[in-house]
Amino acid sequence: MDLSLKRFSGRISDNDLRLLRTFATVVRHGGFVPAESELQVGLPSISRYIKDLEVRLGVRLCDRGRRGFALTSEGVHVYEACVKLFEQLESFESTIRDMYANPVGALRIGIIDAMVSAPQQPLAAAIDSFKRIYPNIYLNVSFMTSNRVEQDIIDGRLDLGIVFERRHMEQLQYHFLYEEWSNLYCSSTHPLWDAHGPDVTEADLTALEYVGYPFITGMGKLKIEGFVHRTATVNHIEAIAILLRSSRYLGYLPDHYVEALPDKSTFRKVSPKVFGINSRISAITRQGPLSGLIPQFLKHLMDSAARSAK
Repeated sequence: MDLSLKRFSGRISDNDLRLLRTFATVVRHGGFVPAESELQVGLPSISRYIKDLEVRLGVRLCDRGRRGFALTSEGVHVYEACVKLFEQLESFESTIRDMYANPVGALRIGIIDAMVSAPQQPLAAAIDSFKRIYPNIYLNVSFMTSNRVEQDIIDGRLDLGIVFERRHMEQLQYHFLYEEWSNLYCSSTHPLWDAHGPDVTEADLTALEYVGYPFITGMGKLKIEGFVHRTATVNHIEAIAILLRSSRYLGYLPDHYVEALPDKSTFRKVSPKVFGINSRISAITRQGPLSGLIPQFLKHLMDSAARSAK
């Protein structure tokens, strides 16, 4: 058989790998007979596999006969290449196993601001427990308004969000976490407080300036629809607090946020029995089956919320 006419294309098939493994095992054991036990095939099959490989590569790999088993110079080069190939394959397999054992990737999370001062918020504990199991996950966390979080999840720009429930959208799933109290506040130097103190039932609020979020939905829930005149809009609670300090505006703040401020004594609740509200804070995801590690993170979040509620 003239092997010199054959030319190997360089493309390795599954059958080529099987032949190369057979050859490498024979070389490692120093002959066909010693390799039988590991290969679990008989001598005729081993001999055929080596011949098939020689035809496939177009070179003679070894001499076998009365003088015993010996590699040709080409066989030495092929065996050395086999060793490198199988080391690389083993490294690849190890990498894939590690990927499943320690998944990598990113989670995009959008949250409302001022959560850090809420004692019952579960996000920090959820991240801690989640990262213990999935240490290679990259987190991208952004502060946004509730309506922006909702829209970004619908559009696929976020994986999970935490919002206060103003409405229920059919494209989203809502997962309740906890409740928080908010009140209508002003500063201690605001004209309303000077004139009426905490009881403003007789005051005309429509003449006063109000600062709030740009969206209209939810004004009725805040119990101020028809009572105030909004002349400033913001995207973060901190901005509301700053404008309230100017003594020009009324605005809603979470009670826990005010309690955490160093100058909390300068803020005043305006008729809390009238304007106080209890809001539901929920995690939201897209409707339908959740992909990747979103279900696992959501479970950690819900478990943390349940522990905080006890």
